[in-house]
Amino acid sequence: MSLKPNYIPKILIIDDEPFNLEFLELVLRQQGYKIVTANNGRTGIELAVKNQPDLILLDIMMPGETGFECATILRLSPETSEIPIIFLTALDDAKSTQKGFDAGAVDFITKPFEYREVLHRIRLHLKIAASDKFMMNNQAELLVRNSALPAHEENSPHRKNKSIFPAKQEKSKTFLYESVILPNKSESILLLNFTPPQLDNRTANTIRKALSLNTGPLYTPAETFRNVGIALRETFRLDINQMMKIDGIYAHINSETDSLTLVNAGSLPAILLQPDGSTVFIEPQSGQLGELGKGLLPCSTFEMKKNSRLFIYSREMLSAFDSTGKGIKELKEACELSAGVDIETACQAAGEMLLKGKATPEGILIAVEA
Repeated sequence: MSLKPNYIPKILIIDDEPFNLEFLELVLRQQGYKIVTANNGRTGIELAVKNQPDLILLDIMMPGETGFECATILRLSPETSEIPIIFLTALDDAKSTQKGFDAGAVDFITKPFEYREVLHRIRLHLKIAASDKFMMNNQAELLVRNSALPAHEENSPHRKNKSIFPAKQEKSKTFLYESVILPNKSESILLLNFTPPQLDNRTANTIRKALSLNTGPLYTPAETFRNVGIALRETFRLDINQMMKIDGIYAHINSETDSLTLVNAGSLPAILLQPDGSTVFIEPQSGQLGELGKGLLPCSTFEMKKNSRLFIYSREMLSAFDSTGKGIKELKEACELSAGVDIETACQAAGEMLLKGKATPEGILIAVEA
């Protein structure tokens, strides 16, 4: 009696060039893969939803929807958000590469193709995806094994360039703020908002342990934020969004590369103030935490050179305003006006401005300077 493989991976190829489609299909079918092809982005997206491939090979330069646009759509759809994407491209500049990774790509294959490289990268990422899926499905068990809460580092050189308002934080049921100090002169900041305000010790400790387990050189900011959401769902064995809505921001600041990578999942826009006085609003790139299941959350990467400032805040900080938009506008103006003073003074002044003489809200404003 002959045995059959337990599972044959299915690969979707999206490319408008007939030669590329034929070449890749031939090479991959010879290796035993199941193949689905599309010659444009719109059809490719439809086939991804219908066929649920294990991997997508996606050309960047196509008429109609570009590969970047297709990847963003695939990432934001719960039906396709977990499928790894490898870009096919003739572009090899750093800006295009970063744009691709922010859109959700796991790798790039440069044209013209060398078939051995194509096969190697496909095998590699199928194995990584399988391992990643196993890790995600066992987040709850990993949290139990690592039952001790992560230690908080109080004496950190990064903290001199960071301020929070109010300076003395009380225990809150509406938000959770944590920071992670990494050895390569980088720091990550997590701010989650809970609606209704039902954050308890068990939920907070689950998030802290998940954050500690899923940060470091092995994880991108998008992976870290996704895994925190998965840990909540797996630990409580239900859809966390049925209990409460969770939105938030995860920001990774790397002082070695002068860069900021930020994931905004349904939260208010972060404010990035550059040394030249220009201001960038970093708007939500996806819905609330958990809406994409086990798919990677989209993110954005910016230059964050010395003296750049990042401001992140919870919704409660704008409660004194008639509208959220007005509060955000005044916060932006306060950040710009205080650019010439130290970060501590700037943060406290902006926080006081937001209160408008009212009692301190159950909220937080975080300011970080590169």
